Amino acid sequence: MAAHGIDEFLKPLAVDSRTVLELSHELASTFRTLSAESTDQFLPTPISESILRPLESGQDHGRFLAIDIGGTNLRIGFIELLKGNDDADSGPQTNGDSTSPSRRLNRLLEHSWPIGDHLKNENSESLFSWIGDRIAHVVRKGCEEFGLTASQELPLGVAFSFPMQQTSLAEAKLMTMGKGFAITSNLDLGGHLTAGYEKHRTTDMPPITIAAIANDAVATLVSFIYQLPVEAHQKAVMGVIVGTGCNATIPLTLSSLHESKRPASISILPGQEVEDVRIAVNTEWSINGSAPPLRKFGLISRWDEELDRAGECPGFQPLEYMTAGRYLGELARLIFLDYCTSRLGQPVDTLPERLRQKFGLTTTFLSHFYDNSPKGHLLDQLNREFPPKSPFEWAPELQVVIFKIAKAIEIRAAGIVAASTIGLLRCAEEIPEPGNATDGHGKIRELVVGYTGGCIQHFQNYLADTQEFIDEIMRLEFGGKPPASIILRPCHDGGITGAGILVPAACGNIPGRCKTKMAPSTSFMESPIRRGRDHNSRSSTTTPSGIPTPTTSSSTLSTSDEDDEEPMDPNEFDLLLSRSVSRGASMLEPEAIDYSMLRNTQSRSRSRAVSVAARRRRSSSQHSPFSGRRSTATPDEQAPLLPPPLSSPTDSGLLPSDDVSETENKTSPYLEGLSVGRFWLLFAQILMGHFICCFDGTIMASSHPVITSYFGSSNSASWLSTAFLLTSTSFQPLLGGLSNAIGRKRPYIFTTGIFLVATIWCALARSMAEFIIARAVCGLGAGGIMTLGSIIMSDVVPIEIRGTYQSYINIVYGVGSMLGAALGGAMADYLGWRWEFGVQVPVLAAGLVISIFVVPSELGLYGKKRQTVREAMETFDFAGSALMSTSVTALILGLNLGGNIYPWSHPIVLASLTFFAIFFPLFIYVESRAIKPIMPIHLVFQSPHMNLIIGNHLAAIVINAIIFNVPLFFQGVLLTSATTSGFRLVLCSLVSSACGTATGFLITWTRRLKWPLVLGASCSFIGTLALASMQRGWPTILYLLCLIPASAGQGFQFPGTFMAVLAVSSQQEQAVVTSTLILWRSLGMVLGVSVSSLVVQNALWFYLEKFVIGPEKDAVVEKVRQSVEAIRGLPFSYREQVVESYAAALRVTFICCSVLALGSLVLVGLVKVPRLGSRK
Repeated sequence: MAAHGIDEFLKPLAVDSRTVLELSHELASTFRTLSAESTDQFLPTPISESILRPLESGQDHGRFLAIDIGGTNLRIGFIELLKGNDDADSGPQTNGDSTSPSRRLNRLLEHSWPIGDHLKNENSESLFSWIGDRIAHVVRKGCEEFGLTASQELPLGVAFSFPMQQTSLAEAKLMTMGKGFAITSNLDLGGHLTAGYEKHRTTDMPPITIAAIANDAVATLVSFIYQLPVEAHQKAVMGVIVGTGCNATIPLTLSSLHESKRPASISILPGQEVEDVRIAVNTEWSINGSAPPLRKFGLISRWDEELDRAGECPGFQPLEYMTAGRYLGELARLIFLDYCTSRLGQPVDTLPERLRQKFGLTTTFLSHFYDNSPKGHLLDQLNREFPPKSPFEWAPELQVVIFKIAKAIEIRAAGIVAASTIGLLRCAEEIPEPGNATDGHGKIRELVVGYTGGCIQHFQNYLADTQEFIDEIMRLEFGGKPPASIILRPCHDGGITGAGILVPAACGNIPGRCKTKMAPSTSFMESPIRRGRDHNSRSSTTTPSGIPTPTTSSSTLSTSDEDDEEPMDPNEFDLLLSRSVSRGASMLEPEAIDYSMLRNTQSRSRSRAVSVAARRRRSSSQHSPFSGRRSTATPDEQAPLLPPPLSSPTDSGLLPSDDVSETENKTSPYLEGLSVGRFWLLFAQILMGHFICCFDGTIMASSHPVITSYFGSSNSASWLSTAFLLTSTSFQPLLGGLSNAIGRKRPYIFTTGIFLVATIWCALARSMAEFIIARAVCGLGAGGIMTLGSIIMSDVVPIEIRGTYQSYINIVYGVGSMLGAALGGAMADYLGWRWEFGVQVPVLAAGLVISIFVVPSELGLYGKKRQTVREAMETFDFAGSALMSTSVTALILGLNLGGNIYPWSHPIVLASLTFFAIFFPLFIYVESRAIKPIMPIHLVFQSPHMNLIIGNHLAAIVINAIIFNVPLFFQGVLLTSATTSGFRLVLCSLVSSACGTATGFLITWTRRLKWPLVLGASCSFIGTLALASMQRGWPTILYLLCLIPASAGQGFQFPGTFMAVLAVSSQQEQAVVTSTLILWRSLGMVLGVSVSSLVVQNALWFYLEKFVIGPEKDAVVEKVRQSVEAIRGLPFSYREQVVESYAAALRVTFICCSVLALGSLVLVGLVKVPRLGSRK
């Protein structure tokens, strides 16, 4: 009964063979366009036929370190290539499945680790440090088993499951990763891996060098060819993965690719024309470029759109959401919920709780949801997985509904994958047009497509249905005589094996890449049956050497967990692909390179590697680079296909700079290639700058009466702090954004110089107006020094140890602030107020000189070309900067002047707040559309940044409201003097500084970031409740104890938030994130004073009107609202009434603070922050 209408309900998912055929043609056209025009799909690797298709059977042997970085798992191990003769009589070879080991290779010391969500959310240094630690673990095992020594470099082959751009086989720049990874684009993969390993390498372990990097699609193909027997009438044409994600790889000709995507150089075959060179292309067919054909045929349903909107990057990868991974289970969940609510009228809240949770219905569960499943009866599965809650019960009809939903999703996915596969084969011209088809009796009668992935293997009948769709398409297209049949054949675990196999080939094709010597060969890449054929096209061959084989058998060395096959969870299967190139091409063996580490070398003659110039200079007529005369490559021609890349291996910022010795870099724990000595000079300058800024910022608190009296302008005293605060706050994000374009050095030197000049100006000021302007310029310099100083520290200090150095900064901050407040008045009395600024000049001058020499010139560029100021201004967010500065200025002016200098109803105050109300929303609108926003909107509107920044903003409001109003309680309620009240606040500073200092060290020690956030916000909340409960007549010690929780909360939460926001941001975001955090914290401090003052004044007016009774009521109320000190001079009856009014008004204020503190606690309590990796 409940299943009534389910077939009609699922019609939006229906697909038939005719639709799949038409879709394949549309996708073929789309793929041709993407290969020729797209810069983020159809990404080539510098692997051509000369590497993939060697001819002769080699005597190849050796062990090679390999790593496979997948979407959910990391695998590392040694790939042992066995001698060719060992394989000659071994019979048919397997496809690389670990359950059927081939005698052509062994996988030794292999380990696999899941890549947890906390690692995905970390920045690049933390993630790659963890990977480096795992590499070191396996290498250490290799030292024990194989006798590896520290004096010999160890080449590493890398398989990577995410999009990347390659200019050579050993170099790759990452693109946006997706799959939950927070890593940003343009990172040097090899540099990060090497740097991560170096952090954990001990002196007795060998260094590594990146020999080869390949998308796991290409690596799997290499493994596929190496182990899989292919008959003479067969041709391996491509590889496809349907697992955690969906992707494919195929060889395409250079002429079909966009010019910018062609590799810098490749090896080609003698006599081969450049246009015909085929290279491995990672299609990334699942992302948005492939979406138009799916929409054209109405295959994207409303449920797909809902799933896409809820994804990490809406619109980014629609085909993958429809065909692979955990998305299939989530799609089924959305459909089932829709069916229950819209067709059955079942309230959502009555359904099982797990079904109401995102990704609560897993692809793994649906994979085994069919009759006679090994998981048991369908109803039993449902009751176990989703326990019902009355009045809901699982009925037989509902099990049918879920099965039909799963089956509909699977059939549609199989159709899309089949259409995509055939479309890609059309794009590569492996399938002819119907009019040009042969009779099916040509040389190649079977096109073999390697497949891998948990979904296509285990999700319902995914594999069988895909093959059926492919067969039906070929039948519809060519009738009973297709030119060739297309066969899906398994190829599992090829990522890590292919990475290992590529090492000797890469070392041979890139001389000097692997400094340890060996004589590599790529002849093992020919399938066994073809080995030994076509000798006439062979010029020469080489034999690799290998690490000496120990007496221990391979079975005892392997630690892989994959010897017993279990059905793979699609949510945990790495993105592994297979691919191939055209059959029967001659192979150019790489040049021989001797490997002293990999001994037992057998010398063979070596072939000559040939590369050819394929990139033609554009003519004035803008012809295609391959237009005009067809050139033919000749042996020994060496020329790049593209100009050499501008970036170097050090672009990532992780590799040493040229002016630092290799020895220093191996021992230095700091980034950007800084030696220990240079770092400490830089750090000393940053501490010096922070100290002076804090000293200068608080010195006015005790000396401003002397200065204003000197100029006869006591009524202008508030402008001294307002001018400084205004400029120090307003321009912080601008400096952070500018430093991303031109580097950190110039803005830091500029702001230090500005502060120096402005301080001299303050010392020499001749009028109050001139002094106020000088203080405003001082604020600009001080804000820049502190913001850029924090950004520079984040650039050069790894996040794992950043907390320790933040503690040092907290100590200097506290000492500078306390000394400024304590010595300001004394210096003004004994030396004269001008010397307060004069004593700062030598320190600032010394700091300026040190900055010029120790701040790295390229700091903050992360491999980008450093722009001139003019170039930076061309792309600078002027609109956002102007609107932000205007908004912040208006807000600060309105809040500082209102209720302080002018009443809240004054036109200047109202105009300022009105300007803020107009310009701030406009600023948000402009930033949401800016290409390079000065303050990215996601920082304040998306978790985790929103939780951290807004939570810290609320905490800043709370602590400043407390600091501003606690003295008012002591003077207005307890009737103590201003001096006594001030001394009591010293406890707040001491507790806050001590907790802040301890927080940094404890973060470094515990590696955890959330505890200071939660502990700090909890302390602040408890502190506000304690302050709201204070009563007259308590012992003094109790009042002091009430001050401690909130002060401790500030000490824990502020540095904790700073560390957490750095940890969840990429390295390139450090400047913008730091300046944004400081901006919102500064605004919180301003709001804390202004808003709490507004609450107190209004509450006080209300309670004075309520409690004060007597003939002089109006005069008393007016007097005590103007001066708290007037309370002590009132008659006893009036004094008691006024004290009660102050106590009630401040209680309301502290309760309001507790609400804000609770909001901060909720925000930080919900946020997910990574755990720092270990750093040795």
